Amino acid sequence: MRLDEKIQAVIMIALLALGILTAAPVILGDRVVEPFSELGILGPNMKLGDYPREIPSGENIDLYLYLGNHEGTIIYYRVQVKLGDQSTNVSDTMPYQGEILSTYERVLDDENNCTLPISISLIETGINKRIVFELYEYKSEIREFEYEGNWVQLWVNVTEPR
Repeated sequence: MRLDEKIQAVIMIALLALGILTAAPVILGDRVVEPFSELGILGPNMKLGDYPREIPSGENIDLYLYLGNHEGTIIYYRVQVKLGDQSTNVSDTMPYQGEILSTYERVLDDENNCTLPISISLIETGINKRIVFELYEYKSEIREFEYEGNWVQLWVNVTEPR
């Protein structure tokens, strides 16, 4: 192969690669390859890990609920906050059937997130109380919310009031 032919081959390969990189988004469209939703709990200072460990009975716990939408479409979310303990079985396939403390709802566009201030109060004292946050998505085809297997938890000890 002569030098001119080698240069032409390199240029052709570079143009082909450039063509593929340019055409791929048009061909694939705006499809989300691996859609997902985010659910998180932040402490009173809006940080991971600064959660209260001891909570006086009847006093409010101020936290932040974080939701993120990467599903490729607008989603109507519901988060149910439930109370459990060490024997509570939380699953990725079935929602926990415990007492619902509160419910929060939010509609999010694709590639958006929000952080909501929330306040929770626990009455019953005890060690290793489990606060479970479960994420549900509204399914228009069945006209109800469906558990998506996305959950987080917070462990606290509920003490006598001060």
